[in-house]
Amino acid sequence: MKSNIHSSITNITSKPSTKVALTLALASLLSVGQGFIGDYSVEAAPRGESLQLSQRLPDHFRNRTTRLPRGIANSIISDAANRAGVANSQARITRATRRTFSNPCNFNFGEVCTREYNPIQGWEVIAQVRGQSWTYHVDESGSQIVLDPQIDDSGTVTNDTLPTAISNKILRDAARRSNTDTSDLRITKTTRRTFSNPCNFNFGEVCTREYNPIEGWEVIVRVNRESWTYHVDESGSRIVLDPQIDDSGIVTNDTLPTAIANKILRDAARRSDEDESDLRINQATRKTFSNRCNFNFGEVCTREYNPIEGWEVEVRVRRQTWTYHVNESGSQIILDPDIER
Repeated sequence: MKSNIHSSITNITSKPSTKVALTLALASLLSVGQGFIGDYSVEAAPRGESLQLSQRLPDHFRNRTTRLPRGIANSIISDAANRAGVANSQARITRATRRTFSNPCNFNFGEVCTREYNPIQGWEVIAQVRGQSWTYHVDESGSQIVLDPQIDDSGTVTNDTLPTAISNKILRDAARRSNTDTSDLRITKTTRRTFSNPCNFNFGEVCTREYNPIEGWEVIVRVNRESWTYHVDESGSRIVLDPQIDDSGIVTNDTLPTAIANKILRDAARRSDEDESDLRINQATRKTFSNRCNFNFGEVCTREYNPIEGWEVEVRVRRQTWTYHVNESGSQIILDPDIER
């Protein structure tokens, strides 16, 4: 292409009669090329040298990584300062990067998101506060400004942000479960959190990638010499204790209703041909089974979260330990199928 253009320019100087026609043809050629390539300019070249094409980016693409509107920057600084309890002058923005977030879940710092492509144009902004770097996501209009929820996990937002009424509800629950006076319990840490969906809020070990956020707190309570973890929503209407706490044996056999205990012992006696009086329950652990498959001792289950509240019960049969799963009402009692009978 370059040699042809050069040849055309040479011919223009040697054949004046065709000068106008060839000039128009050259202008047309460059105009068509511009439509295919983008916004380019043609640099003037001395006679006998090739023409050079150089790209000129449109203005709205220049410096996109740093052109954060001042109004949005001020809003982020104000938010960071307010959360940290410092003056605006003590917070500053160290970096602003233009980003296209693939969907609202990723924009909201979802850890496990769907592959849906529903883009949000905006920025990733790093703010420096008290020696820490906080990450924000903000959309183009500045109407959505989201702080990375992991920032709260650092302890920046601490216990005094948890309403007293909710603190008291959590302590009462821990006291009831542990048979301990509330005055002997204390909250050692509270962390403001955005739980990505109800499954994660309920301590589900395997959850779907749905983003259906619940705002609330993760609360650590000191009970005797152990730390219990609670999840609580903003209103305090949902307070959930980590079911792994129950696996430690804190909630023991005396929480299992006698009627259900007797049903389990009768089932074990029938299966083992032992007298019921020779059997005993070693341990009963309060559990939330994530779905029916897990409740039924399924080895490979779906990720569906459809919880069943109940107990895991260990029964001593001769020299063996048999494991049962039972729901809260006692209407479903399942023996581990791996038990040899």
